[in-house]
Amino acid sequence: MNDAFIGIDVAFAKRKRLPVSVCTWRDGRLIPEALRLLPLKPPRGQGNVATLDEARVFGFVREAVDYVVQVCEELRLAPRRIAIDAPSAPRAEGVRRRAAEAAMDEAGISCFPTPTATEFGEIREKVRRHLSDGGPENRLPHANQLWMLVGFRLFEELAKVAPCIEVFPQATARVLGAGGVHKGKAGGVEAQLAEAARHTGWPTNNPSDPDFSDIGFGPAHDRLDAYLSAWVAGLEEKDRMAFGSPPGDVIWTPRLGLADYELPKVPVKRPVRALRGTGPQRPSTGLARICPGCEDHVFKRWPFGWDSHAAHRCKGLSARDPAERKREFKRRFGHLFPGADT
Repeated sequence: MNDAFIGIDVAFAKRKRLPVSVCTWRDGRLIPEALRLLPLKPPRGQGNVATLDEARVFGFVREAVDYVVQVCEELRLAPRRIAIDAPSAPRAEGVRRRAAEAAMDEAGISCFPTPTATEFGEIREKVRRHLSDGGPENRLPHANQLWMLVGFRLFEELAKVAPCIEVFPQATARVLGAGGVHKGKAGGVEAQLAEAARHTGWPTNNPSDPDFSDIGFGPAHDRLDAYLSAWVAGLEEKDRMAFGSPPGDVIWTPRLGLADYELPKVPVKRPVRALRGTGPQRPSTGLARICPGCEDHVFKRWPFGWDSHAAHRCKGLSARDPAERKREFKRRFGHLFPGADT
């Protein structure tokens, strides 16, 4: 049996099928299987409110595990490694930032902070109060973190199938130098896939290759993320770059020989002084930096103009009211402001 390398882009939105990519190396090329052509389907998400119900989360995760196992059996493949686009566990208590996320900060790559187990307990209560007070589901507090609860369980259960590693496709795109056009914009998916193809050998014009539309479920950007995740799963550790502290608190990307990796075009922020332990470092006032929320806007003199950008233009925020948007921005990225408390 050939080895299968599996990528999962964690999604739990209502009715959305879990984006999964199953790939094999063939003659030095990482070829995804045409999963949409199989008589099997991954589970559908149930929405953020369902993350409060552990039984529903576990049911979804068991369906996902069964799907991966059944696909591999159908294709006569042996699961070798699984890469999951989600945090592998809550942040340790008493730590300001996960080592993996601090490394993302230092590279100028934005990612949502992972709460501790205690903070997740508080988040659950906050969400329940919001709902009991008649708050709408589309305005849930911490909506950009609730999906992580699904990711934790996926790591736990899929580890029984094959070794699992944490990945972040946006970081892979930046290492590739293909992060200039966001995957949600016109041409973004094609640009990232074409750059990855220089290393994976897929896709090509070979008519025997599977079509991109058939390799998995979900929108094009989800299928891209699942394939990029599977690519990292398909690399041995010597061919991967670790952002964080292996083996447990780390996000993996392809190495690609970029030992001195720096972001293109925008200067990498320089540290003023480190936070405690492995925490992130803050940029000096006045240096350019990419907005950590949307990764589209460039602050020419950080942090000047953050409040206006956060209130009205940042696409990486979930709040709608300008004042709430500024509070969300400061809450999530306050550790990057010069002079922040240590």
